[in-house]
Amino acid sequence: MFSSQQRKEDIERAQGKVFDVLIVGGGITGACAARDAVRRGLSTAIVEKNDWAFGTSSRSSKLVHGGLRYLELFDFKLVFEACRERRRLLLNAPHVVWPQSFMFPVYKGDKNPLFIIAMGLWLYDFLALFRNVQNHQLHGPKRILEVEPELDSERLTGGGQFYDCSTDDARLTLSHVQSANLEGACCLSYTRVLDILSEEGKARGARVRDEVGGKEFDIEAKVVLNCTGPWTDAICHMDDPEASPKLRPTKGAHVIVPWERARATNALPIISPADERLMFLIPWGDYALIGTTDTDYDGDYDTISASREDVQYILDAANRTLPGAHLAPDDVISTYAGLRPLVVEGGGKDVKESQVSREHSIYESHSGLISIAGGKLTTARSMAQELVDLAARRLEERFGVRAARCTTRKAPVFGVDGGDFRKRLERMAGELRLDDDIVSKLQHLGTGAVRVLALLAEGGSLAERLGDAIPYIEAEVVYSAREEMVVSLSDYMVRRSLIYYEDREQGLGCAERVADLLGAELGWDAEEKGRQVEEYRRVVELSRSYKNA
Repeated sequence: MFSSQQRKEDIERAQGKVFDVLIVGGGITGACAARDAVRRGLSTAIVEKNDWAFGTSSRSSKLVHGGLRYLELFDFKLVFEACRERRRLLLNAPHVVWPQSFMFPVYKGDKNPLFIIAMGLWLYDFLALFRNVQNHQLHGPKRILEVEPELDSERLTGGGQFYDCSTDDARLTLSHVQSANLEGACCLSYTRVLDILSEEGKARGARVRDEVGGKEFDIEAKVVLNCTGPWTDAICHMDDPEASPKLRPTKGAHVIVPWERARATNALPIISPADERLMFLIPWGDYALIGTTDTDYDGDYDTISASREDVQYILDAANRTLPGAHLAPDDVISTYAGLRPLVVEGGGKDVKESQVSREHSIYESHSGLISIAGGKLTTARSMAQELVDLAARRLEERFGVRAARCTTRKAPVFGVDGGDFRKRLERMAGELRLDDDIVSKLQHLGTGAVRVLALLAEGGSLAERLGDAIPYIEAEVVYSAREEMVVSLSDYMVRRSLIYYEDREQGLGCAERVADLLGAELGWDAEEKGRQVEEYRRVVELSRSYKNA
């Protein structure tokens, strides 16, 4: 089981052993690298100072996309790679990646008229080798308004419909970590790197601290990979205090509102009236996710949040696209913000944030520490392949360790079932008389959903909802503690469920109940349960800080 108990066992396993590869950072890139490395036969450990996907990888726009807007920057290579990886994710992780239709309206006076948009969509399909969910279609204003009646009908001249994908980014990351664990990787969350170990001037592992138990210990490895996203420079400075900065981090903020306040059948591009920057309004079940901003950031990376200016900037853009919505801050259910670890090369301060390349770069220090920066959620698998290819070459050159070739291209991630899983799940849930909204959420657990339903056979009250308007049951909390390495209340509320994002109270009404369930599994006493609830309250307060600014 991928549990906190296994985490304790892996802490013991990590000591006194020399791994082939140590990966620092438990976001999507580190998770993909760990899975890639262990599948090549390399002994692998991955450490993360917080929960899996704590940082950028759970704070994206929840899209797996080819990057249509990058065509304007003539970044055809990135779009081709992203389109290819989008297709692979749709095949390898269908429980957490699903098709998302986009409607791109064109208005009188737009910078790009309809024929330019049409050319862009043809090129987008071409770079996807015409293997997208569906190829694009062009529509006249009448047809578009039948589907999206909230658009500005007076200025609309037509538009195009195309497809990308949506995802639960935290679960996508977790699925890759679980896959790496099943293959034999040593996976340690809440394990902070304190220093890079050095032997004869070469990076040979890391000094770490168990953030739960407080113990410090060494993890030795032949090669160390730095996959820490926005924290890349911090790890590089541990290795070499004179290391030059590699990143230009920019903040991306999002808001979530009820769908009835921002009615859109398709995802819609929205344009900021302040600076003409492109963002998106994305249907998200009973909600709409709107964002993202793109501004330089130099604050605390661990406590990043949406500001009042961020929220108003996003709402102004949404109201421009949906003139009848009249969205206001009181409509916002939740906000979140993350950092893009953009590379400095070509992205100096004289370059506008949105114009900085989303390509990734790999750096190798004098000590042999290998760092990766930049890139996109969509391309994490191919980035990891390139990274582990380099690590494999160094292992063979320096230690005579030979690794197999990458095998992740066609490898389904944890949770994928080869059969007609969804029908089987719906049948089982029907026998248990679970509500449709609960079944809909369970689908994103993949095969884990069957294990949740099996817990219901244990009796008790595990079939009860966590709240009248909260589509999660108690069995899901127990399952997450036993098989998803939940360590804190926030882990479950923010990254295993979507309660933090979608509940009007952001889960504060059920936090104590969830803490009781987790406490029974993780051995929390009353004091610890109280501490967990207070810590989660602070997380919620941070997301609401824009109201008090």
